[in-house]
Amino acid sequence: MRLKCEGLMTGARGYADYEGRRVILDGFIPGDEVSCGSLRPDKGFLRPVNAQLSSASELRISPACPYSGRCGGCDFDCVSEETSARLKKEIVAANISSALKRDVSPLMKEPLYASASGYRARCRIHLSAKDRQIGFLAKNSSSLVAVKHCPLLTDGLNEILADGRKFFSRAQSQIFSAPVNRKTGFAELSLFDAGDKVLAGSQEGVFSIAGYTFHLTGDVFFQSNIHLLPALFQIIRDEARGDSIMDLYSGVGTFSAVLEDRGCAVTAVERDKRCLALAAKNAPSARFFTDDVALWAARGRKSVDTVIVDPSRTGLKEAAKLIPQWKAGRIIYVSCNSATLAYDLKSLCESYEIESIQVIDFYPGSGHEETVVILNRKEEE
Repeated sequence: MRLKCEGLMTGARGYADYEGRRVILDGFIPGDEVSCGSLRPDKGFLRPVNAQLSSASELRISPACPYSGRCGGCDFDCVSEETSARLKKEIVAANISSALKRDVSPLMKEPLYASASGYRARCRIHLSAKDRQIGFLAKNSSSLVAVKHCPLLTDGLNEILADGRKFFSRAQSQIFSAPVNRKTGFAELSLFDAGDKVLAGSQEGVFSIAGYTFHLTGDVFFQSNIHLLPALFQIIRDEARGDSIMDLYSGVGTFSAVLEDRGCAVTAVERDKRCLALAAKNAPSARFFTDDVALWAARGRKSVDTVIVDPSRTGLKEAAKLIPQWKAGRIIYVSCNSATLAYDLKSLCESYEIESIQVIDFYPGSGHEETVVILNRKEEE
């Protein structure tokens, strides 16, 4: 049996249609021709048995990383940065169009992308205390691939990978306090390259980028793409309107800090107390609240001009119905999962209309996409 990959779904998973049913073609890209022995049902879809690439798409390139196919860190390193951004734009457009039952292609701006080389300042390494090996989990496995150099990581992070034994000696306290994954038996440690030093676990340091300075630790979330982060900052500055700003799921106060010099009143909500302790340093003029966003949103009316939301992959959930009650003139939705974004937009678009949708390819080499949606409140009749 031969199939041709027709497009990509969320997570950059290939698909084809066969006799009115969708076939999931993991690991294949549009234009690939695939041969397989048969098709088997799986959760409403079909999957090929013993799928093999019989003819490669013209979009396909040879991965630059020698660990490609073994290390599970990358699942979409077979296309260029430009192609990656374009294909993710198509995924986002399809997801949102399907949810809203209308074509949103005219609202899609050109995607932003940059070189994948050395873009990533943050990673989570796996450590084997038995033989002092450092690396990442193998693809679809709990075994360790001892990686000595990753093309996507900064020089500071690659120095650690290159000499694992030296890192074991230098960072013993962080390593032995790191949680051990019971399934794999490996310790897991989050790292962030702050420039002058690499922050491991709860180590705190200062990171400067695009004229902004952030207090961070290795184990809190901060966008990892140092090439594209300035572009996201500029979007927030350009699109935030009014004197009253709500920064929801604020993390370490990244967007609050970007607006620090605007003289507007910023209220930030984040339930992780570790993040808020850092956020108070990063954006000292903002008001911070430790709370679940949905609970915060349910506690009465708020007075706000612009709402910025940057939720986890699960999206806004019930908050999507509560936030419009504040009647903010504008919502800036920063999403890392266009499937949940599309679901949330169904609720938000009852009161708001979409001005623009833009993909920022923060994670080249992977199927993850980042999207910024600008929404304006509809005029009341």
